[in-house]
Amino acid sequence: MLKKIIIATVVLLVAVAAGIFFAYFPPESFTALNNASLFDNEIACWALVGVSVVGFALGAARGLLKKKSEIQGNIVTRHGVGSFVSHWFTAFGIFMAIASGIIMGMYFGFWTLGPFAKTPSAIASPLNLHYFAVALIVFGAFFFVADYLFTRHFSLLIPNMQDYIKGFIGKYMLRRPWKQEEKYLSSQKAVFLPYMLIGLVVLLTGTIKVASHVWPLNASFWGWATVLHDYFAAFILLFTCVHVLVIIVLGHWPAFWSWFTGSMKTHEVEHEHPVWYEDLQTKTNKS
Repeated sequence: MLKKIIIATVVLLVAVAAGIFFAYFPPESFTALNNASLFDNEIACWALVGVSVVGFALGAARGLLKKKSEIQGNIVTRHGVGSFVSHWFTAFGIFMAIASGIIMGMYFGFWTLGPFAKTPSAIASPLNLHYFAVALIVFGAFFFVADYLFTRHFSLLIPNMQDYIKGFIGKYMLRRPWKQEEKYLSSQKAVFLPYMLIGLVVLLTGTIKVASHVWPLNASFWGWATVLHDYFAAFILLFTCVHVLVIIVLGHWPAFWSWFTGSMKTHEVEHEHPVWYEDLQTKTNKS
C-alpha cells in the first residue's frame, strides 16, 4: 500500500510542478496561437470536461473493486490509494486555486484580497495556474463522488443528529465524552455536508466563468457568478484553516498521519474509532 501511495505522491507532485512551470513558461506554440489564458482556449476548456469524466470513471472502478478493511496484526488500513488520490489531488488543487486567486485578486464588495498582479499581462500566468488547479480539483472531486456512490456505504460520511449534538457540540464545545466514533469522526461528518455544498457552489459558478470564455454569456450573469465564486472560495479557505487548526489544537494526529501512510495502529483505532474498530472485527467496513 505504501508503495502505491508513494507512486501517487510522485504523480501528484509532478502534476503540480508541471502546472506551475507551464503556467509561467507556456510553450511558444501556445503563446503564438493565443496570448491570453488557457481558459480562452476552447480545446483546453473541453479538456476539463475530459478530466472530470476520467476522474469519475476511475472513482467508479475503485468503488466497485474496493476491498474490505481488515485488522492485520498491529496495523489497520484506513485509506487506500484511491482515498489518497481523491483527498490530496483535491487539496493541492484547492491550495493552488486559492494562491492564484489571491494573486489575481478576490473581490468581496466591501473588501478586496489582492490583486498582486497589476497588469493584464501579469494576470495571464496566475490565471493559467488557476486552470491547472481546477484540473486537479475536478479530477479529485469527481473521483471522490464516483468512489463514494459506487462503494454504497453512504453512512460513512452522512451525519445524523447525534453526530451534530453529541459528537460535535457535546464533545468539542461542552467537552463531554463521546465514544460513538466511526471511521470518520462525528466532527468530520458534521462539516462534510456544508463543505460539499460550498464546494458545489464554487464548482458551478466556476463552470459559468469558464463557459463565459467560450460562449458569449450575459455580462451581468457571469459577473454575479464571479462575485459568488469569490465569496464561496473565501468560505473554502476558512473551512480549510479551521480543518487544519482542529487537527493541531485537538491533536488528531493518528488520523492525520494516516492520510500520508494509509494506515493506523490497531490500538489507536480501538481508542479513537471504537465503532469502526467493532466493524473491522466483523469485517463489515470497506477502506
